Amino acid sequence: MYSSRRQRSLAALPGDLFRSRELLLDLVRKDVRVRYRYAALGVVWAVLEPLALMAVLAFVFSFVLGERGLLPPGADTPPYAVFLLSGLLFWQFTAVSLNNAAQSILDNRSLVQKVAFTREILPIAAMGYPLINLGIGFAILFVLHLATGGGLGVSLIALPLVFAVQCGLTLGVGLIAAWSNALYRDVGYMLSVVLMLGFYASPILYPVSLVESSGALPAWAVSVYQLNPMAGIIESYRAILFEGAYPTAEMLGWPACLAFTTLVAGAVTFRHAAPTLSDHL
Repeated sequence: MYSSRRQRSLAALPGDLFRSRELLLDLVRKDVRVRYRYAALGVVWAVLEPLALMAVLAFVFSFVLGERGLLPPGADTPPYAVFLLSGLLFWQFTAVSLNNAAQSILDNRSLVQKVAFTREILPIAAMGYPLINLGIGFAILFVLHLATGGGLGVSLIALPLVFAVQCGLTLGVGLIAAWSNALYRDVGYMLSVVLMLGFYASPILYPVSLVESSGALPAWAVSVYQLNPMAGIIESYRAILFEGAYPTAEMLGWPACLAFTTLVAGAVTFRHAAPTLSDHL
């Protein structure tokens, strides 16, 4: 019996998730089918969307800011379009996953109200569709990187570590956003605003070095900027792909600590809120 006491038990979570793996796959498949059911090009849009956004932003920023130079000169400096795509892909994975997770309980209210199951499956499944898009986008990035003269190094073995940190952070925040948005609908609106600000406060359009070397910002402002975990995560990806270097503790240490803390906090608070979620729908 899936009792309220079991729903609140953190120790029961791993086993509950394992037993709900088929439901997780069904929810991801349903999400993909719904999104592309009436699209003539189907999953091709997963390729066209990031490429179109990359092309527009690359043209605008190269044309407007080209003379100032967004990227430092160097042998390892990639073309701006490739640099931009490397930030966009990983940012969109987190942003879309969080928006989906925040709505996951509300969008499946009939399931939550009528069926007893592991509720954490819903925000986890919300990451499925963005993960598929990321996989397709990363394949495009990989091809473009090689086609523009980029090389590969043994540092690629560090990619799973960086991605694990990003997934932990995304899932932790997603769990908190899912239950809190079910209780207070303002959370979804607040999250959209935070993500919009986060896009410009993350090194997607520019490298972190541009912020650190800017004389216009005081030292405390640069320190505050570096508290954004996505800054270290995106820079870690770029160090691996474009410099053939491993992420440093300075890049990935703070995001990793925050990911662990957020994931634990998300799991604990979601487990506590799970038995009463249906009362708020």
